[in-house]
Amino acid sequence: MKNEQFIFSGFGGMELPARIWLPEEAPTAILQITHGMTEHIGRYESLAQVLTPLGIAVAGFDLRGHGNNPGTAGVASFGEGGWQASIEDMKCFFDLLKNRFPGISHYMHGFSLGSLLLREYLGKYPQGIAGAVILGTGQQPRWLLRLMMAIVRGQIRKVGFDGYSPLVRKLSFGVYNQHFKPNRTEKDWLCSDADVLDSFISDPLCRDNFSAGLFYQMLGGMERTGNPETYNTWDKSIPVLLICGENDPVGNMGKASAAVKDSMEKAGIPVAFHLLPNARHMVLGEEGSGAAETSRNLIIDWIGETK
Repeated sequence: MKNEQFIFSGFGGMELPARIWLPEEAPTAILQITHGMTEHIGRYESLAQVLTPLGIAVAGFDLRGHGNNPGTAGVASFGEGGWQASIEDMKCFFDLLKNRFPGISHYMHGFSLGSLLLREYLGKYPQGIAGAVILGTGQQPRWLLRLMMAIVRGQIRKVGFDGYSPLVRKLSFGVYNQHFKPNRTEKDWLCSDADVLDSFISDPLCRDNFSAGLFYQMLGGMERTGNPETYNTWDKSIPVLLICGENDPVGNMGKASAAVKDSMEKAGIPVAFHLLPNARHMVLGEEGSGAAETSRNLIIDWIGETK
């Protein structure tokens, strides 16, 4: 496997760190990854190690305010206008990959925060996509999202758009962690595999917190993607692989993830849905339960069937 690291020019000329993992021979397909909140693209090297021997290149970049990008120390934030700019960044990177690797199947992958960005992206830029892999996603009632957005707006006035708010954290991921009491860490909800979770927590490029503004933007993304009418803008010929954990609070322990699948099916989108037992949010990190290996095998088989 070859590993390239470089800076690419995103929307508005924003410089973003990027990586491509390549097979030894010319790739027959490429998987473009949009990572989750507070993490970075480097955490997908283990997936690349499995896919590249099969001829599948893996590529992605650190989202704005994440990973190797500048910003407030320890706080992930897109900045004002950064949500839509990040969708445009994804398009810039897609075009870069298409130009470099013409004629091969181009798949898109989004996890958690990245899954919401990808779900919006698919409605705006469906051209040229062979399929979409969506992990760790869900939806919430509109009234609840509107209530939380009102609370978060108040916190933004208090701490600033890019500022950290303990109240926002408590109302979001703090609630998720309550499902797994007694807690070993503040992030038990992410993964049941202690070694993988500790690796995530100790990773210097994973930011400990997120800004009030980023959470507000994510709530807006959840409201938009949770509207079943949004799927009418999708290209119904693009297949979707939807993988979620049965114990993932983001997916309301499977219920909200299944609701996403139902909305896709009603819109005529071809979706393969897998709800993995004993898996929390970070399904690709659930090594101990076997859900990580299952997820990787599902991705491999699905790409093989749709390529």
